Amino acid sequence: MSPSLTAASLSERLAGVGLARHIRFYAELGSTNDEAFDLARQGAPEGTVVVADRQTRGRGRMQRVWVSPPGRNLYLSLVLRPDIAPEQAPQLSIVAGVAAAEALWGLCPGVTLKWPNDVLVRGRKLCGILAEMRAAAGRLDFVILGIGVNVNLLREECPPEIAGIATSLREETGGALSRAEVAAVLLRSLETAYRIYCREGFSPLRARWLERTDMAGKPVRVVAGTDVYEGRMAGLDDAGALLLEEKTGGIRAVMAGDASLVKG
Repeated sequence: MSPSLTAASLSERLAGVGLARHIRFYAELGSTNDEAFDLARQGAPEGTVVVADRQTRGRGRMQRVWVSPPGRNLYLSLVLRPDIAPEQAPQLSIVAGVAAAEALWGLCPGVTLKWPNDVLVRGRKLCGILAEMRAAAGRLDFVILGIGVNVNLLREECPPEIAGIATSLREETGGALSRAEVAAVLLRSLETAYRIYCREGFSPLRARWLERTDMAGKPVRVVAGTDVYEGRMAGLDDAGALLLEEKTGGIRAVMAGDASLVKG
């Protein structure tokens, strides 16, 4: 049996975590990101965390469905109100990726980062991040960081379309984990990374992201809608865009798309 997730278990393990001062737990939601966005629009402060046992309309990047059965995984969204310009908001997806990878490494050594915001183990997806923001009159109002972690999902429970590309902490470690404990480890790591970001800027987190990826310096293909870009990964720019060194010798910055290593 997977350990149950409750408001009490979350409150106990998240005590003292500044980015989890206001915890809202739901047995079921359409989407934790949608709920957190609505709460932020109503004035919810930084450190508001929305957690659901089940999502009926969970989603990842590009409106892809995030499989969200009850009793298995961790689905949470966090309200942030950083004092940054709207064009800097994509940096927070990189910051969250670093925090998630460092937290999950302690539970499952061997995790890597795939641009822009996937945490993988042995090439299979363990965790995904969806960042959304609201800005007005050139000022950033808030950012919602949605994080989904496959905790106790079994391979036979995966829909056929993701069975070959997804994994979970349970599949990788051989044992069930407390989702509340995973939430605590994740949010403590995120709090540390976010404080560094607010104090020192993006550069130290970008460096840590590059240390955790296996894409650096390798041939990469990015599919962005109908456009396809290829080149050697040369790093990340100041906005978190992927830098590709193309065959011409030029550097292309790609802000969004599906990236993969070019094999062979």
